[in-house]
Amino acid sequence: MLRIDPGSGTIPTDFDDNYLELIRLLTAGAGIEHSLMIAYLYALFSIKPEYAYVQGDVSPRSYLEHSPVGRGGTAVLRKKTTFLDVAIEEMQHLALVNKYLAELGAAPCFVPLDLPYSSGFYPFDLELCSLDRYAAATFLWIEADTCALSLSPKCEPTREPLAFVHEVRKTLRAGEAIQAREGTSEQTGYPDHVGSLYRRIIQQTQRVAAAPPAFLPADFPWGEWEEKMSWITYQGEIAHYQFFRRVFTGEAFHSDAGIWTPGPRYPAYVMPWKTAYAGHKAAIANPDARALAWLGDLHYWIILTLLDTAYRAPELKLQYKAIDNMTSGLWLIGRHLASQYGVGMPFDAIGPQYTLGRTNARSIEIIRKLVLEAQGKAEALGARGLLPEGYSLELFPMTLAGLALV
Repeated sequence: MLRIDPGSGTIPTDFDDNYLELIRLLTAGAGIEHSLMIAYLYALFSIKPEYAYVQGDVSPRSYLEHSPVGRGGTAVLRKKTTFLDVAIEEMQHLALVNKYLAELGAAPCFVPLDLPYSSGFYPFDLELCSLDRYAAATFLWIEADTCALSLSPKCEPTREPLAFVHEVRKTLRAGEAIQAREGTSEQTGYPDHVGSLYRRIIQQTQRVAAAPPAFLPADFPWGEWEEKMSWITYQGEIAHYQFFRRVFTGEAFHSDAGIWTPGPRYPAYVMPWKTAYAGHKAAIANPDARALAWLGDLHYWIILTLLDTAYRAPELKLQYKAIDNMTSGLWLIGRHLASQYGVGMPFDAIGPQYTLGRTNARSIEIIRKLVLEAQGKAEALGARGLLPEGYSLELFPMTLAGLALV
């Protein structure tokens, strides 16, 4: 878990060994990227169909075929985008951090934070919730650079207009708490934003590069990894920030902030988080919706177990089967749950980790069982006419065929 030192306002160094500290920071980064990815997906699924141009869609083009470091060129960082573009780029960030861990010889991490997540890292809880102006403000704060929403005098030349900063803070319903800590925190660079973590990762990369472990290749591409971590930082602080700014102000919906007033123009369904696990006090009440959400969870777990195995083996061809389960499974179910049942995709955890087998071969066998489990549930739902439009049972033999090639 990422810790904040309240005395110095920095992410503290826990390990004396620079390599171990880099692994710790990257693992924390993977957890944060995963959590942001599912928080963004939960929110985008809640957007009503009439605002599909804000939500985005995987069907017109292969969204998941972006470069591992995002859309090419620097101009695209300011390009108007969709919610799905941002979520996909969080997936890319998660993949990139895990690739870095793998090249360093460490284990990948596909475990999100335990949501809702409370820490000194943000002045609010990070949680799964439907899109509203408060959620937009939290996303905006997370992606902001150090000065964009700051009240510190040193940030005056580059921050947002004060009226906008105050509006964001008011919406967060935490203005007093934020201001109370600013007497010391902002003067010391309190890391409220994702970019702060990646700047520490870049700094730590330089330290390890200066005296690398003997077990790493002599030609390890330290400079390339610095550039990739910098790209993640800039993509969040420029492209993602500008998108969430437009969502917060209403511009993304071709409107103004009045769109967030309850009424017929309100852009999202209200979907409090519920679980697909049976017997849980927060279980989805509608049995058909819960059965479909469980199938969505199965696809989510198949994706994560495929990716975990892909980075450990390495069997990177399994990444493409994970993409299939995202575009042809989880995406369709998430939108259908929201539009037909007013229910959010739960993104439940299967357990404390996503390495299901003791060996790579055993992991493949267990993933096969997971795919067959999902296939049985999908066939049962299909027989009752409950599957989303466009959902094809051919996804399962296609995934199994991919596993057979490993």
